[in-house]
Amino acid sequence: MARKLYTIRQSYLYQAKHFNDVFLNLGYDYRGKIMKKGTSPELWANPLHNTDYGLIEGMVTFLLENAKMVKKWFSIAHDKNTMNIQ
Repeated sequence: MARKLYTIRQSYLYQAKHFNDVFLNLGYDYRGKIMKKGTSPELWANPLHNTDYGLIEGMVTFLLENAKMVKKWFSIAHDKNTMNIQ
C-alpha cells in the first residue's frame, strides 16, 4: 500500500505564513523532571517505588500537555496547527 505523504506535510499556505518563524524561549523542558525536582530525594531512595512515581509523572505530564492543547484550541491568535505554544 502506498504512503499518503500529502496528509503528513503542512500545507503550502501554512509554510508560506510561517517561513520566517523563529521560536525562542518556549519554556522549561519539564518532561520527566516534575516529580524529581518537586519532591524530596528520600522518596526516590527506594528503587521499588520508582515505577509508581514514574506513572504519576506520566499522568502529570499528560495533564499539562492536554492543558496546552485546550489553550491552543481556544486561542484566536494562533493557527490550529501550531505546536509552539507555551
